[in-house]
Amino acid sequence: MDGGANRLQQVVGHWLPRIQVAGITAVDAQRLIAVAGEWRNWCATWSKEGERHLAMGDAALAATRGVTAGESYVRAALFFHFAQFMFFDDLGAKDRAAARKVEAYRKAAPHLVPPAEQIAIPFGGGALHGYLRRPPETPAPCVVIVPGSDSTKEEFAALEEHFLRRSLVTLSVDGPGQGEGRSFGVLTPDWAPVLAAIERALESKRGLDGRIGVMGMAFGGHLVLQGAHAMRGLGAAVCMNGFYDLGAFWDALPEVYRANMRYALGGADAADTAVRARRFTLANVPPPSCPVLALHGGLDKIFPPADAERLKPFARETEFVLFPEGNHVCNNIAYIYRPLIADWLAEKLHASRPA
Repeated sequence: MDGGANRLQQVVGHWLPRIQVAGITAVDAQRLIAVAGEWRNWCATWSKEGERHLAMGDAALAATRGVTAGESYVRAALFFHFAQFMFFDDLGAKDRAAARKVEAYRKAAPHLVPPAEQIAIPFGGGALHGYLRRPPETPAPCVVIVPGSDSTKEEFAALEEHFLRRSLVTLSVDGPGQGEGRSFGVLTPDWAPVLAAIERALESKRGLDGRIGVMGMAFGGHLVLQGAHAMRGLGAAVCMNGFYDLGAFWDALPEVYRANMRYALGGADAADTAVRARRFTLANVPPPSCPVLALHGGLDKIFPPADAERLKPFARETEFVLFPEGNHVCNNIAYIYRPLIADWLAEKLHASRPA
C-alpha cells in the first residue's frame, strides 16, 4: 500500500470534513497533515498530538478544573481515533492508538456536560460497551447512535449535543466488529440480536421513559436497518448515508475504502472480502414498523446514491432525502443534516408514548 503523500491525500480528500465535524479544528488538522507529510507518518503524528492533549487534561484535573479536563480528554480521544482511522498498514500501531482513545474517553466521561455513563450491554457471553448521556430533563426518550465500519462511540460527543439540547438521552455504542466490539470479531450482517440486546439493557437504566430511536452512521446506517425490526418499542430509525446492498457496487468501491472493508470484514484476501461483502444486503430483511428517515449525499464516492435510493420502499413509512451537494455522510454540510436528524427524531419520539 502506498506510504507516500498520495496515499495521505486520498484519505484527507475523503475524510477531512469528518475530522473537523467530530471536533478537531481545521487549523489543527491541517497542521498535523503537514507534519505527517506522508501516510506512513500519520498514526504516529496524530498519536503524539493525542498524548499532548491527554497531558493537558491531566494537568487541568490536577488543578480541579473538571470541565477543561473533560474537553481536553475528548480532544485527546479524537486525535487517537483519527490516528488509527483507516490506518491498516501497521495494525499494531492502529491497535495501540485505539486503546489510548478508549482510555482518554473513559477519563473524559465523568467530566462531560452532561456526564457520560459507561455501560456494559450483555451480549453473546460477553458485553458490548457504550456511553449513556442524559439531558437535564428526564425521564426522556433515548437515541441509540451506531458507528460505521471504522468509527466508534468515542467519535460522537459533538453529535450527541444535538440530541441532548432537544431533551433526548443518547447512547453511543460499539457493536460487534466496531471499536471495543472487535472482541466479538468482525462486522456481522445480522444486527437483530445486537439491537434487541441494546433495547433490553436500556430497560433498567434510570432517566429513560421507554421511547427509543436509533440512528446509524454510514455503514452503521445499513446495520440499524438490518436489525431494527427486532426492537419491540422502536419509535423511529435513521439511516445516515447507508446503503441497500454492498455487493451491488462492490466492484466500484475506491481502493482507499477496500482496505477498510478487508479489515472490517476480516477478509483473508480481496476475493474473500468480496464474498463477505455480499452478505450485507437488505434483500429479504423484515422492515421496522416505525418511521424511517434515510439521508444521503449526492457526491458520495463510496456508497453510491443510486444504491441508497433503493431504501425508499424499504419501510412502510420512509422519508428519503438526497442532498446533491453532500459528500460521504454529508459532513461538508453537517449544519444541515445534524439538526434535521435531531429535529426529526425529537418530533417522532416526543410525540408518542409507549402503550
